Amino acid sequence: MEEYNEVDIEIVESEKIATSEATEAADKPKLIKLPLTRIKHIMKMDPDCSLISQDALFLVTKSAEMFLEHLAKESVKFMGMGKRKTVQKRDVDAAIDNVPSLCFLDGALE
Repeated sequence: MEEYNEVDIEIVESEKIATSEATEAADKPKLIKLPLTRIKHIMKMDPDCSLISQDALFLVTKSAEMFLEHLAKESVKFMGMGKRKTVQKRDVDAAIDNVPSLCFLDGALE
C-alpha cells in the first residue's frame, strides 16, 4: 500500500474542494438570461447616460426580462384562444390592446 505524506493529503483534499465548488457553481441557476453587454450598449445609446454602474445594469436587465416574460405570457393567452401553437404578431397586438398594463405599447409594433 502506498504511503501518503501530509502534502499529498492536502493536495487531494484541495482538489476535492475545487471540484465540489465547480460543481456547485455549475448547478446554480443564472440570475439573468439577457446578455449584459447588449443591454449596456442599448443603455449607452441615450446621450444622457455616460456611466452605468453594475447594479443599475443588473436591475435594468432583470426588469427587461420580467417585462418580456409578462408580455409573452399575455400573448400566449391570446394564442391559445386561436387554437394555435405559435405566437404571432396579432397575438402580441391583442395582448397590448386588451391588457391595461401593456396599453403604453399601443402603436409600438407598427
